[in-house]
Amino acid sequence: MLPLSRRSPRYRIDLPATAVPLLGGDMAVCRTRDVSADGCCLDTAAWFPLGTRLSVALIDPASGTAIDVIGDVIREATPPSWVLGVLLIDPPPEWSALVASAARRSGNVPERTGKRLRVLVVGDDHRERGAMALYVTSGWDVLFATDDDSIQEAIQHIELDAIVAELDVADPRLPPIMDGMRTSQPTARRIVRGDGKATHELVHRFVDRDAGLDALLDAVSADIPIAP
Repeated sequence: MLPLSRRSPRYRIDLPATAVPLLGGDMAVCRTRDVSADGCCLDTAAWFPLGTRLSVALIDPASGTAIDVIGDVIREATPPSWVLGVLLIDPPPEWSALVASAARRSGNVPERTGKRLRVLVVGDDHRERGAMALYVTSGWDVLFATDDDSIQEAIQHIELDAIVAELDVADPRLPPIMDGMRTSQPTARRIVRGDGKATHELVHRFVDRDAGLDALLDAVSADIPIAP
């Protein structure tokens, strides 16, 4: 697998982005670390094998243009850096404009400080799509899972800070999911975002679906003792 070309200058730029495997798989919400004419590096907790072909979508902040590019994974995101390298295939002119904008801003981009939380979101496809804007603006590394296989793949490769179940309180899938997370990821915050209220030993906090981003941020980051 070819490395990302060092002949193409890289420019730091911090933008929310989504990455989806073209041949099937769950979406990951991530952030750009840098961009070049040939590719990009993404900060993400998602693990995509070398050679995975991804669709990466983001917004150029200078023009407001939505950009969707296709590329191959040439560097896997692994601890401790969790940086994903993507070599683009025939990037469109909009990508060149984004890189040029990043080049102009590169001298004024501050270094990021602090840890970005790694959060697994579990739910049905329609619930995830409805909440996409919420998670893109959260500032977290977010992975989405819609079935047991994708949940297992996530927890095998990643140490999570939290799991958010986009399920209603009465959903029968909720207890086994949270019980499995308590066993496999005992230090992760377990949150439910949906309809209904309850108190449950498997869940650290319930968040109403209409409560907005601040309530979800507080649920994940508040100083709540994590009991196994």
